[in-house]
Amino acid sequence: MSEVDEILKQAIVALGKKRKKFTLIVGAVKAIEGDTCTVDDYEDVQLNAIIEDLDSQFTVYPKVGSKVVIARLDDSDSMFIIRHSEIEKITIKINDQLFEMKDGKFTVKSGELSLKSILNDGFDQLTKAVIMTPSGPGKFSAADVAIFNQLKTKTNQLLS
Repeated sequence: MSEVDEILKQAIVALGKKRKKFTLIVGAVKAIEGDTCTVDDYEDVQLNAIIEDLDSQFTVYPKVGSKVVIARLDDSDSMFIIRHSEIEKITIKINDQLFEMKDGKFTVKSGELSLKSILNDGFDQLTKAVIMTPSGPGKFSAADVAIFNQLKTKTNQLLS
Protein backbone atom coordinates (compact mmCIF):
# COMPACT_ATOMS: atom_id res chain seq x y z
CA MET A 1 0.00 0.00 0.00
CA SER A 2 1.37 3.39 -0.96
CA GLU A 3 1.92 6.18 1.50
CA VAL A 4 -0.98 8.18 0.02
CA ASP A 5 -3.29 5.16 0.34
CA GLU A 6 -2.25 4.72 3.98
CA ILE A 7 -2.94 8.41 4.77
CA LEU A 8 -6.33 8.18 3.04
CA LYS A 9 -7.19 5.03 5.01
CA GLN A 10 -6.25 6.72 8.31
CA ALA A 11 -8.34 9.78 7.42
CA ILE A 12 -11.41 7.62 6.67
CA VAL A 13 -10.99 5.69 9.94
CA ALA A 14 -10.60 8.97 11.87
CA LEU A 15 -13.79 10.37 10.31
CA GLY A 16 -15.67 7.22 11.27
CA LYS A 17 -14.58 7.62 14.87
CA LYS A 18 -15.73 11.25 14.99
CA ARG A 19 -19.34 10.40 14.13
CA LYS A 20 -21.61 11.58 16.91
CA LYS A 21 -23.98 9.14 18.49
CA PHE A 22 -27.44 10.22 19.51
CA THR A 23 -28.80 8.56 22.66
CA LEU A 24 -32.52 8.49 23.47
CA ILE A 25 -33.88 7.72 26.94
CA VAL A 26 -37.48 7.43 28.16
CA GLY A 27 -38.12 8.59 31.72
CA ALA A 28 -40.57 10.20 34.13
CA VAL A 29 -40.48 13.90 35.00
CA LYS A 30 -39.76 14.32 38.72
CA ALA A 31 -39.55 18.13 38.96
CA ILE A 32 -39.39 21.28 36.85
CA GLU A 33 -37.04 24.15 37.73
CA GLY A 34 -37.17 27.10 35.34
CA ASP A 35 -36.04 25.97 31.87
CA THR A 36 -34.81 22.57 33.09
CA CYS A 37 -36.26 19.53 34.77
CA THR A 38 -35.29 16.31 36.52
CA VAL A 39 -36.10 13.11 34.64
CA ASP A 40 -35.61 10.00 36.76
CA ASP A 41 -31.98 10.32 37.96
CA TYR A 42 -30.99 12.89 35.31
CA GLU A 43 -30.87 16.47 36.60
CA ASP A 44 -30.76 19.69 34.57
CA VAL A 45 -32.49 18.20 31.53
CA GLN A 46 -33.22 21.16 29.26
CA LEU A 47 -36.80 21.82 28.15
CA ASN A 48 -35.39 23.16 24.86
CA ALA A 49 -32.42 21.86 22.88
CA ILE A 50 -30.94 25.37 22.92
CA ILE A 51 -31.05 27.40 26.12
CA GLU A 52 -29.71 30.85 25.51
CA ASP A 53 -30.99 34.38 25.86
CA LEU A 54 -33.03 34.26 22.65
CA ASP A 55 -35.48 36.81 21.26
CA SER A 56 -37.86 34.01 20.30
CA GLN A 57 -38.56 30.69 21.89
CA PHE A 58 -41.18 27.93 21.90
CA THR A 59 -41.18 25.97 25.18
CA VAL A 60 -43.24 22.96 26.19
CA TYR A 61 -43.39 22.26 29.93
CA PRO A 62 -44.22 18.60 30.69
CA LYS A 63 -46.44 17.57 33.60
CA VAL A 64 -44.62 16.26 36.64
CA GLY A 65 -45.00 12.48 36.61
CA SER A 66 -45.46 12.28 32.84
CA LYS A 67 -43.19 10.35 30.49
CA VAL A 68 -40.73 12.14 28.23
CA VAL A 69 -38.10 11.15 25.70
CA ILE A 70 -34.77 12.85 26.36
CA ALA A 71 -31.82 12.98 23.98
CA ARG A 72 -28.10 13.42 24.37
CA LEU A 73 -25.20 13.56 21.97
CA ASP A 74 -22.53 11.13 23.17
CA ASP A 75 -19.84 13.80 23.15
CA SER A 76 -21.96 16.15 25.30
CA ASP A 77 -23.29 16.17 28.84
CA SER A 78 -26.33 18.27 27.89
CA MET A 79 -29.64 16.44 27.70
CA PHE A 80 -32.90 17.86 26.35
CA ILE A 81 -36.52 16.79 25.94
CA ILE A 82 -37.67 15.88 22.44
CA ARG A 83 -41.09 14.29 23.16
CA HIS A 84 -43.78 14.68 25.85
CA SER A 85 -46.61 12.38 26.93
CA GLU A 86 -48.47 15.10 28.85
CA ILE A 87 -48.15 18.88 28.81
CA GLU A 88 -48.51 21.29 31.73
CA LYS A 89 -47.90 24.55 29.87
CA ILE A 90 -46.79 25.93 26.50
CA THR A 91 -45.20 29.33 25.95
CA ILE A 92 -44.34 31.10 22.73
CA LYS A 93 -42.15 34.18 23.07
CA ILE A 94 -41.20 36.42 20.16
CA ASN A 95 -39.38 39.58 21.27
CA ASP A 96 -41.75 41.19 23.83
CA GLN A 97 -44.80 39.22 22.69
CA LEU A 98 -46.01 36.27 24.75
CA PHE A 99 -48.61 33.58 24.16
CA GLU A 100 -49.09 31.05 26.95
CA MET A 101 -51.50 28.16 27.51
CA LYS A 102 -51.79 26.90 31.11
CA ASP A 103 -54.51 25.63 33.45
CA GLY A 104 -57.22 25.96 30.78
CA LYS A 105 -56.45 29.64 30.20
CA PHE A 106 -54.56 31.69 27.64
CA THR A 107 -52.27 34.67 28.15
CA VAL A 108 -51.75 37.02 25.22
CA LYS A 109 -49.38 39.94 25.78
CA SER A 110 -47.39 42.39 23.71
CA GLY A 111 -45.04 44.37 25.91
CA GLU A 112 -47.15 45.81 28.73
CA LEU A 113 -50.41 45.29 26.81
CA SER A 114 -52.57 42.33 27.79
CA LEU A 115 -55.59 41.09 25.80
CA LYS A 116 -57.40 40.34 29.07
CA SER A 117 -56.95 43.86 30.45
CA ILE A 118 -57.99 45.46 27.14
CA LEU A 119 -61.22 43.42 27.01
CA ASN A 120 -61.99 43.98 30.71
CA ASP A 121 -61.45 47.74 30.34
CA GLY A 122 -63.80 47.73 27.34
CA PHE A 123 -66.56 45.86 29.21
CA ASP A 124 -66.15 48.14 32.27
CA GLN A 125 -66.46 51.21 30.04
CA LEU A 126 -69.59 49.83 28.36
CA THR A 127 -71.32 49.28 31.72
CA LYS A 128 -70.89 52.98 32.62
CA ALA A 129 -71.22 54.46 29.12
CA VAL A 130 -73.52 57.42 28.51
CA ILE A 131 -75.40 57.26 25.21
CA MET A 132 -76.52 60.48 23.59
CA THR A 133 -80.06 60.33 22.18
CA PRO A 134 -82.36 63.00 20.68
CA SER A 135 -84.20 63.11 24.01
CA GLY A 136 -81.01 63.47 26.08
CA PRO A 137 -78.37 61.25 27.68
CA GLY A 138 -79.19 57.60 28.27
CA LYS A 139 -77.56 54.41 29.44
CA PHE A 140 -77.54 50.79 28.41
CA SER A 141 -80.42 48.78 29.81
CA ALA A 142 -79.90 46.61 32.89
CA ALA A 143 -80.14 43.56 30.59
CA ASP A 144 -77.34 44.92 28.39
CA VAL A 145 -75.15 45.65 31.44
CA ALA A 146 -75.78 42.08 32.67
CA ILE A 147 -74.64 40.70 29.29
CA PHE A 148 -71.49 42.87 29.39
CA ASN A 149 -70.74 41.52 32.87
CA GLN A 150 -71.30 37.94 31.65
CA LEU A 151 -68.92 38.55 28.75
CA LYS A 152 -66.32 39.94 31.16
CA THR A 153 -66.70 36.84 33.37
CA LYS A 154 -66.24 34.55 30.35
CA THR A 155 -63.19 36.56 29.26
CA ASN A 156 -61.66 36.08 32.72
CA GLN A 157 -62.38 32.34 32.56
CA LEU A 158 -60.54 32.09 29.23
CA LEU A 159 -57.68 34.59 29.66
CA SER A 160 -55.16 35.00 32.44
